[in-house]
Amino acid sequence: AAALLLRQVVQRLGSNDSALRDLISRHTNILIVDDFTHSGSVESPVLPEPRCRANSADELHWYVAPNGDGLPPVRWILKKPSALQRVLLEGGLGFAESYMDGDWDTDDLERLVYEMLKLENVRSELGWRVMPLLSMIFWGALKWKILPGNSLKGAQSNIANTYDVLNSPKLYEIMLGPTMQYTCAYYPRPDMSLDEAQEAKMDLIAKKLDLKPGMRCLEFGFGFGAQAHYLASKYGVHVTGVTLSREQMAWAVEHNAHPNIEYRFQDYREVTGKFDRIYSVGMFEHVGRNSYETFFDKCYELLKDDGIMLIHTMGWARRGPWNHNAFVNKYIFPGGEMPTMSHMTMEYSDRWHMEDWQSFGKSYVMTLRCWLERIRDWKGLDELDNRFRRMWVYYLCACAAAFERRRVKLWQITYTKLNSTRPDDCLHIRNEASEEMAASTAA
Repeated sequence: AAALLLRQVVQRLGSNDSALRDLISRHTNILIVDDFTHSGSVESPVLPEPRCRANSADELHWYVAPNGDGLPPVRWILKKPSALQRVLLEGGLGFAESYMDGDWDTDDLERLVYEMLKLENVRSELGWRVMPLLSMIFWGALKWKILPGNSLKGAQSNIANTYDVLNSPKLYEIMLGPTMQYTCAYYPRPDMSLDEAQEAKMDLIAKKLDLKPGMRCLEFGFGFGAQAHYLASKYGVHVTGVTLSREQMAWAVEHNAHPNIEYRFQDYREVTGKFDRIYSVGMFEHVGRNSYETFFDKCYELLKDDGIMLIHTMGWARRGPWNHNAFVNKYIFPGGEMPTMSHMTMEYSDRWHMEDWQSFGKSYVMTLRCWLERIRDWKGLDELDNRFRRMWVYYLCACAAAFERRRVKLWQITYTKLNSTRPDDCLHIRNEASEEMAASTAA
């Protein structure tokens, strides 16, 4: 239905795209350049000047003002006459894929997407003609859809398509660096390196979990094993980690083995036993809305009555239907879906008590920029063709823009059971936060 509506809108507009050009000109700092010189070959992506020093991200703010005042316009360079029509007809996926195919280019992809996202604020002015396609173009590039594929078999396939598709961890080793964490780092200070910020994230999680030596911890989706190894080696706890990625499982066993860690290739729904602490870092996005109740029920079954659970997840800023034609779902995270705030609060309050909610999406902006910087020259990645490179750069830049605009969130949420007899309302979290803030201010 959405595709049919989109085609009807485009037909009414005809071949004259002046309405969209005028809209972009008046409401963004974008300069559209017609340069119809596409030779048919796909060129390597053009990256902007670095927004972070070598392996660090202390240049947090890259524009003078939120609306781009003080900066020259970012150029949207159309290399094929059909480029704009393709975006109009195919929405967000067309916007991304036409970039991947070299139909258009830009001197600053992150800033271009950031500027495009401003158009969501002008819907009342546009009326019926253009707004339906704008939501498809720009929000759709970043939304995640509900898929019926998160059954036991479907979940394994989705995770394999997400993390094992390269059949080699080389891209991740180069992009993520020695910590091998494919999740948001934490920057309590903007002068931290990426590796320092990743360690700060791991320690933040450890402190929120209020760990004691000998505790039994369960990690859903252990990635490459960094968090489990950090907790086992520094805090003396026993960690059971489960994953559905064979590549990540093999890497963790080889590089992050520890006597106190058991890595399992297992779906979270098949875990049994009792644990003092449960946590997941970047796994909840793969659960799917239809399985949220199953997830929380399983955690309740596995967590001891006085235990603590922590979920580190991306979140979506708006409620409503999900785009079923999204770039991220097709190319990056098949079956993925970000929760809204209501998913994390209202539906499970009869058995769960929320102790703490922290949001630090701007840290993800810096994380993404550092990842992009680490693959700037694609050294050691010759096997990746230019279309894949453009796809990967689009993914990193579009996500950075979405976090910068706060359309995508990063949350750490700490829960206890409603029947917990813990006497302190998890005050250790607030105490640690106060000490950290004081140290950051002093620095």
